[in-house]
Order: sequence, then C-alpha cells, then structure tokens
Amino acid sequence: MDLQQINIKVFATEDSKVNYTNFIKVFNRWMEEADSDDYLNYADYSHVEAGPSVLLILKQANYSIDDAYHQSGFLYNRKHAVEGDNADKIRQALTEVLSKCEQLEASAELENAVHFNGADLLFMINNRHIAPNTPETAASIQADLTPVLQQMYGDDNFTVERTSEDARERFTLRISANSDKPISELLSNLGG
Repeated sequence: MDLQQINIKVFATEDSKVNYTNFIKVFNRWMEEADSDDYLNYADYSHVEAGPSVLLILKQANYSIDDAYHQSGFLYNRKHAVEGDNADKIRQALTEVLSKCEQLEASAELENAVHFNGADLLFMINNRHIAPNTPETAASIQADLTPVLQQMYGDDNFTVERTSEDARERFTLRISANSDKPISELLSNLGG
C-alpha cells in the first residue's frame, strides 16, 4: 500500500479558547511572510457546525482549525504525493502538523489561548481507493504507523483504534497516548 493524502488532526487542549478571527490573522500573516507562492488563500467556514472552521489553502496541503466531532483541533491535509516509504510519509506528516501546532501556540495573535495535545490525534487517509476502511487496511497501516509513534512518544504507552467500521467512511485511527510531553519534545523525537 502506497500511503498518500495523509491527514492528521491534533486536538486542542480542553482549556483552549478558540477564536476564529485570531486564526484568520495568523493565516493572513503566514501568507504575507511566505517566500513562495505555495499559500493561496484562506476560507472562513466558522458558521458551519462541526467542520473546518478556518481553512488555509496551499498548493500541496491544507491547514485548518477543525471542529469535526465537535472537538477543536488543527488539521493537516496533504493533497499531493509524497516520496519515500510509508513510515517516512507518516513521519513527514506528523512533523509538519506538530511544527505548525508549535508555531500556532507561539503566535501572538492567539494570545496564548490555544494549546495542542500531542497525545490526542486522529490519523486519516483521505482516499478510499488507497485505504478502504477495512481491518486489512488497519493492520497494514499500523505496521508502518506503530514504529513512528514509538519513536515520537519514546515508548509503547499509546493506543490506536479505528473510529468506525463503516466502509462508507474514510479510514481513520484515533491515537491516544499516556503522555504529557510538549509538542517540542515530540518533534525532537521525530528528528524535527
């Protein structure tokens, strides 16, 4: 299986105060500071319940403050192909999303009101052709995912569970770790 279109959501901590206007300010700054034309635009969907509230559109990926499952978090959605083996692709996606979470936490625009819990993640493949929502897909992906999570968390103290067995839904795993490591340490463990 050649994993592509990896999506990862890092949930915000329970005490976070998400202000969509402030995320728009951050995304505007990121577009202004970009030294490439990769950043295209942002979209404000904050009026839509349980969806991507504020979306930053790039050529290769999308970033959003996502409220799916009525839980706020930062969602990384890789749109284009990535080279390497599956473990490399998973590591790249985790490094990208955690790096952006770290930048968001440090953003003056968010007024130190938003923090992310690296021990609470959703891992999704946004392509039912590549990764149908089946037990076979879960076994195949977990074989590549588990060593990367062991590297990131520094131990085996985590669980990985499918969120649904409905074949009509995209393949999604909920990762829960018994860890209070900050995002910076998780990134360092990944080599980021």
